Amino acid sequence: MSWKEKFKENFSKAKEGISLTQYCGLGVGGKADFLFVADTVNDLVGAVVAAKKSAAAYRVIGFGTNVIFSDTGFKGLVIVNRTAGLNIDSSTGKVIAESGVSLSKLILEAATAGLGGLEPLYGIPGTVGGAIAVNAGAHSVSIGDYLRSSSVLISADKMLSAKRDWFKFSYRKSRLKYSHLNSPPVVLNAIFQLQRRKEEDILDGIARFKKERQERQPIGQKTCGSIFRNPTGSDQMKSEEDRFRTAGYLLDSAGAKQLSSGGAKVSKIHANWVINKKNASAHDVRDLIEKMRNAVEEKYSLTLLEEVEYLGDWKNA
Repeated sequence: MSWKEKFKENFSKAKEGISLTQYCGLGVGGKADFLFVADTVNDLVGAVVAAKKSAAAYRVIGFGTNVIFSDTGFKGLVIVNRTAGLNIDSSTGKVIAESGVSLSKLILEAATAGLGGLEPLYGIPGTVGGAIAVNAGAHSVSIGDYLRSSSVLISADKMLSAKRDWFKFSYRKSRLKYSHLNSPPVVLNAIFQLQRRKEEDILDGIARFKKERQERQPIGQKTCGSIFRNPTGSDQMKSEEDRFRTAGYLLDSAGAKQLSSGGAKVSKIHANWVINKKNASAHDVRDLIEKMRNAVEEKYSLTLLEEVEYLGDWKNA
């Protein structure tokens, strides 16, 4: 019996041959062998356990930002995480969020309860689980700074209550990022410890960071966020010189805003963002990313490393 037959026996809720374009921020990618939208933690666990028991490769995604699916699709199960549980204790500052909760929703609802700290991350287009996996951050604040613990599904019969140190957070990275495992650990929920502050001060901060993103990023277009990590290994701007070592500056000064490939183009607003301008393929995007990297290498003899992750079969793409 093939893994597909085993999986269908173990889990009949998944749909077959679904295009991944609508589940990827860039709007690219082929079809998934199987796709399932998990609305509850029980659904999420059930899908992962069924995949593990069937020896099926799987990946859990949120809003599909920070990932790019190959044109050949994904050979296995793609689980779209839409879990939405959120509990906020304003007296203790403790926030419990299921991994499919929008990061911006968590920040805004915490703000209305007088809890702050994560407002620099407002507007990052992702879920709590995805943000933890990549240690999402901005303006010297990362989500890992406020994570207290998390429930992580390790295997079909093992769940771990993981403390912050377990994730091995670093700049735009955790032990869950770039693991390249066919059956990676899955974040189910997270507990954050936020800070008591005046609601109006937190909301002012959110408004300021929201405005900055709207001015400096191509909001509302098909994108996957920043393509490359800063070569300094930090987004902290301690001096004016630091600005000249960001991926965005290096790409801009190397002429990346003039680059395109097929339907994919570098944003005119921010040189570290790629947009799907007109029916771009995943191959177009990957080709453009290489052009961007090459432009910086030629001018600065410096190799930029991706922040985004490639999923699916790219060897035969």
